Amino acid sequence: MGLYGNNFAKTFSDLIDKSGVSCYKIAQFTALNEGYLSKLRSGEKNNPSPEAVMKICLALARLSNKLTLYDFEELFNSVGRSIFIKLSSGN
Repeated sequence: MGLYGNNFAKTFSDLIDKSGVSCYKIAQFTALNEGYLSKLRSGEKNNPSPEAVMKICLALARLSNKLTLYDFEELFNSVGRSIFIKLSSGN
């Protein structure tokens, strides 16, 4: 099992289901291997790079209007990352 377990797989699978976008379509948009994407979805592969997660999010954003920024944040959170910029409260 990877560093973050199968949380990415579940989150990714949920977003695919919610968006209606296939791994095949994501692969066409991102140039990521469809087999790799399917393995990420099933949990057979874990810990995608931040670049791969960003490509997946961009593909889903482009190919579906059913997802929100918070859906993408959840995907990034599942690999211990965030897309939100944390601003300091002081100068």
